[in-house]
Amino acid sequence: MTMRSPVAPAMPAERRRIQQSDRSRQIDLFADVTPIQMPAWRDLPEQARGTLTVLMARLILEHAQISSAASRSEAGHDH
Repeated sequence: MTMRSPVAPAMPAERRRIQQSDRSRQIDLFADVTPIQMPAWRDLPEQARGTLTVLMARLILEHAQISSAASRSEAGHDH
């Protein structure tokens, strides 16, 4: 037997209206900010490039460790 939810899902037009009304309340934190040009990698000082490389490598490795630990724990629940 299939159970149905007591609340009917919103129709596409209603979803659009809800999303549009939500957007109108969103504060634009960067409205008055003038965009700046990001410096090219080669224009950064050598020390900054080295520091950024080490930090990015650490971030990637930590993310890989977290992801692999999560997938191992999820695989354990399959039994």
